[in-house]
Amino acid sequence: MKGPLRGSLFWTIAATFLLMAIVGTLIQALVVSAVLQPLEERETRARAELTASAIATVIVASPDTLRGAELDSLLARHRAAVRPAWIFYRASDGTVVTSPPGRLLPPPATRDSRGRFEVLAKRAVARGSQVLGEVQVVRRTWSRGAFSVSDPRTWLLLFPIAIAASAIAGLALVRLLVRRLRAVEVLATRVAEGDLSVRIGDRSGDEIGRISGQLDRMTERLAAARAELDENERQRRQLFADITHELATPLTSIRGYAETLLDPGVPVSPEERTHYVRGLLEESRRMDLLIRDLFELARLEAGATQLHAEPIDWAALCRNTIDRFEPRFRKAGLTIFWHGPEEPAWIQADGRRMEQALENLLVNALRYVPRGGRVDARLTPRAAGERMHRLTVDDDGPGIPEEEIPLVFGRFYRGAARRTGDDASEGRDAGGSGLGLAIAREIVERHGGIARAEGGSPRGLRIRIEIPALDRG
Repeated sequence: MKGPLRGSLFWTIAATFLLMAIVGTLIQALVVSAVLQPLEERETRARAELTASAIATVIVASPDTLRGAELDSLLARHRAAVRPAWIFYRASDGTVVTSPPGRLLPPPATRDSRGRFEVLAKRAVARGSQVLGEVQVVRRTWSRGAFSVSDPRTWLLLFPIAIAASAIAGLALVRLLVRRLRAVEVLATRVAEGDLSVRIGDRSGDEIGRISGQLDRMTERLAAARAELDENERQRRQLFADITHELATPLTSIRGYAETLLDPGVPVSPEERTHYVRGLLEESRRMDLLIRDLFELARLEAGATQLHAEPIDWAALCRNTIDRFEPRFRKAGLTIFWHGPEEPAWIQADGRRMEQALENLLVNALRYVPRGGRVDARLTPRAAGERMHRLTVDDDGPGIPEEEIPLVFGRFYRGAARRTGDDASEGRDAGGSGLGLAIAREIVERHGGIARAEGGSPRGLRIRIEIPALDRG
């Protein structure tokens, strides 16, 4: 069945009432067959016997043989006691008188074989040794078998019990429906109170079951949304705490330098003054970098930064960026190697943003790989059946613990295990905002790509970026 009645309570209720009506009817039939029918049978036969005896007595007591109208009147007076059966008198000369008039019985053989007529009472009419005739009370049987009754009106008694059984079934069904609806009410009440763990769990396919399923799914989505809001709130508080900490560090240094320079009780040589001023500049530059990176990341996450996408050769962009960074790596005592295809690797992207993402990866390597280390950048064009170009940046630095790998792209994450004593050496960017990799990931994801971090082999860190390839057709 199709349409709104499929899996509907309509069929459940209709089937329940029909079933109970059938059960009630069968129960009543059993009651009629086992109790009412035997009682009715005995009473009917007793009335028939009394009526036949009374008619025979009147005929015998009459001084003259009753005939014609007198006999008809006699039978009619006594028939009311045996209705719906009828009475007939068969005289010895073969004359037959019936009440009601004109009702003739078939031959006895026919009656017995077909079983449609039954003699309730039979009384011979005799005056002394003279047989005057015979009085019989006969009825028609309406059916055969265990449930046959002489009066079809008896079956009208079936309806009250059938109706009562249907009413009881209706009450039971209503109680069941009320219980299921109460479960819906309990869910609504507890959800209104803030409890999103409650579920109905009604798996039936009718209207209440479908509503319960929708409410369960709604509650699950509300619980997931609240969990997401709680996590966002936690991250927001953590972000504020991180920003406060990151801004407090350079501000403390700036305040210390300024107080030292302004304190007349502290003798400061020209060389020391120059050192303190240089420190002020470095810390202010660090604050400026942090604020700019925070603003950049916020715009990227909010989608407020417009991407000017165009077809670009990602291989050429990466090669040029690495060539530009190579002197900084050499000055820091590091070696960088480029492994890329000779043919173009086309992508649809904002070239400046993709260059910024690679720069952040290279600056991260500059900051954490110790002197004498090696960095490999490899671009692998998509293979047959694939849709992504893949850029991998490997280093042989100290690496990070495996449990911290998911945190690599987080805000203000700095791998303490990757820091070395060379961080402050010439050519290194020891400060940093801690937002470079987070910005790189946002740029990649804004382009429909994926950024992953993995442990290097046998040590170091591997960062993999995948960007959808552009078909140049």
